[in-house]
Amino acid sequence: MAQGQARAYSEHVLTNWEQRISTGRLNAFLGELVAAHPHPVRGGKQPRILFGTQPSTRPPKFVLFTTGFLDPGYRRFIIRRLRETFDFTGTPIEVQMRVREKRKRRK
Repeated sequence: MAQGQARAYSEHVLTNWEQRISTGRLNAFLGELVAAHPHPVRGGKQPRILFGTQPSTRPPKFVLFTTGFLDPGYRRFIIRRLRETFDFTGTPIEVQMRVREKRKRRK
């Protein structure tokens, strides 16, 4: 790789490192992703992704609010699709899960 190509690539990676995805755009992406490839059913229950947000950049960090734990393979699938769709080439992506607690019924 020539010095000019390396410089252009490093600038591209730095731009990706600082990239922010709006919550609406992220949730539209997650809705399409889950509709096309739902999480596999484990133990009779299928966890759902309620919504997601990107709280920080450098590196890009995403928090997904779910109804249950997502399998590590499905997490990797989400990270791979985020990288492909939003061009996070050369940038580590961090995805955290927040499982929604069951609400207690009011008496």
